[in-house]
Amino acid sequence: MAQIGWVFLDDRGGRHRVGLYHGDQSGHLMIHCNLRVVQIDFSVKDTKKYSFFIEDEFCEISVVKEKNGRFGYAFEVNKTVDTPRNRIRRVDERRIRWQMALFIAGFLVVLTAGFLGFRHFSNRQELNQLSRSTLFSKMSMENARRLAYEGKADTAQLFIVKEALRRKVYYGFTTADSSRISGSLDVPDIGPIQLPNGFPLTDRDAFLVTYLPSDPQVHRVDFYQPTRSTIEQYVRLAGEAEHLAHPDISQNRSWCMVLSAAELRGWQSLADFIYQAKTVEENERHNRDSYQRLVRDVDYSRLVREACWDQ
Repeated sequence: MAQIGWVFLDDRGGRHRVGLYHGDQSGHLMIHCNLRVVQIDFSVKDTKKYSFFIEDEFCEISVVKEKNGRFGYAFEVNKTVDTPRNRIRRVDERRIRWQMALFIAGFLVVLTAGFLGFRHFSNRQELNQLSRSTLFSKMSMENARRLAYEGKADTAQLFIVKEALRRKVYYGFTTADSSRISGSLDVPDIGPIQLPNGFPLTDRDAFLVTYLPSDPQVHRVDFYQPTRSTIEQYVRLAGEAEHLAHPDISQNRSWCMVLSAAELRGWQSLADFIYQAKTVEENERHNRDSYQRLVRDVDYSRLVREACWDQ
C-alpha cells in the first residue's frame, strides 16, 4: 500500500498534515487532512485528480499512473481557480505591481528634478508626501535616502491602548538581529481612528516597515503597503458595510461586489464601501459620492454582472 504525506503551511502560520493511502492491489484510495478523512475512492487504477479545501485554500492531489505501471502523487494549492482567497491574492499581486510602478515613477521624477536644479524643492515635497502617507521616525531627507538604499523590510503591527482617559496607538517590529523596536502616535481620544491611507485603524493592523540595520530607530511605516491580513480585514469591513447598507441584497452578493471592486480598482477602493454612508463634509476622500461613482462605473457594473450574477 502506498502511503504519502505532506505538510501544508497556510498564510496565517497554520500547519496542516495531509496524507494519502492507496492500495496496491485493490486501488482503494483515502485522503486525510489533520487526522480527518476528506475523500475516499475505490478501485483507482488510472490517473485521477482530487480537490478539497484546507481553510479557504483550494487544494488538489494528483494521482498519476506512469508508463511502468507505478503511481506518482503530487499535492499543490491551486492559485488560479476562482475562489475568494485567490481573488484576494490577485488583488495583492496587482497592488505589488502597482506600487512597484509608483516607486519607479517616483524615483525617476526625483532624479529628473535633481538634474534640473530643483533639488531642494523636490526634497521638501518628498518629505511632505512621506509625512502624509507614512509614519517616519527621525524624519529627514538623508534618512529617507538611506532607507531607500540600505533599508531592510519587516512588518510593523499597530495596537490601540487606553491609558487612563486617553487613547494611544503603539506599534512594534522585530529586526533581523531580533531587536524589538517600538514607537507610538497620538490619536483622538474618541471616535474612529483614520489612517493616512483612508481606512479606519483596527487593533493589530500591520504594514510594511523599512528600517536601517545600523540604526533601527530610523524607520518608516508605510500605510499604503498593508499586509495581506490587513487587506483581508478591509475586505471584511467593506463587505459588512455593504450588506448593512443594502440588507435586501444577499450577503454573498455583497461580498462579491466588494471583491469585484478590489479586483478592478485595487484595495483602496474598499474604503468607498466602508464610508458609503458619510457625506463629503464628514469624509472628503471616501463618502457617499465616491461610492456612487464607483458602483455606477461601466467597467465595474459589467464585472459585477459577470461575477455576481448567481449570488
